[in-house]
Amino acid sequence: MSPKTIFAILLFAFSSSFILAQEPESVLTAPDTWQSEIIPFPIGFAREIEYKGFEELRFSPGWSDTTSQEFWAYMFVWYIEQDEPLTEQKLTASFNLYYDGLMNIDLNNRNDSTGLNQLDKTICLFIKTEEGFSGKMRVFDRFFTKEYIVLNIKVRETFCPKMNKQIISCEISPQAFDHEVWDIFDQVKLKANCE
Repeated sequence: MSPKTIFAILLFAFSSSFILAQEPESVLTAPDTWQSEIIPFPIGFAREIEYKGFEELRFSPGWSDTTSQEFWAYMFVWYIEQDEPLTEQKLTASFNLYYDGLMNIDLNNRNDSTGLNQLDKTICLFIKTEEGFSGKMRVFDRFFTKEYIVLNIKVRETFCPKMNKQIISCEISPQAFDHEVWDIFDQVKLKANCE
């Protein structure tokens, strides 16, 4: 299956429930080589995440190439109505729901067409840092490798009083945190002025 076909399938999984919805205005800028998607909450594959707002994603040029150092390197922001600060527990619960839904994990412990079941659920661990949170996540990659992968995650939280919005920014890659691939996320900028 070609990377373009896989990308089309992934975008369908991200947004199939919202084909007729009006797309929110972008809050990110990135080079043209980064693919993008905006999805309103509730997200079709993770409706249990009860935020109001939207998710905006940016996929690095090599994110779907298993031979690239940018494989699975992408980022997203949740631009939401929320006034409670994040905790490790909230992040863990949200990411478990998100990636179980994205990877089509059968949460009722029945095998589905992918052969995945309750034992294949996503496992996340976050710790608080000076800049926000960092974490690791074991997830089944049903799009590319059809194997378990470990993704590293950086999370930053910003509150915009002018717009009364909370912005949760997530950078994701299987590479170690000291790998140069993390520098590519500097190419993606937040347009919203939170001052």
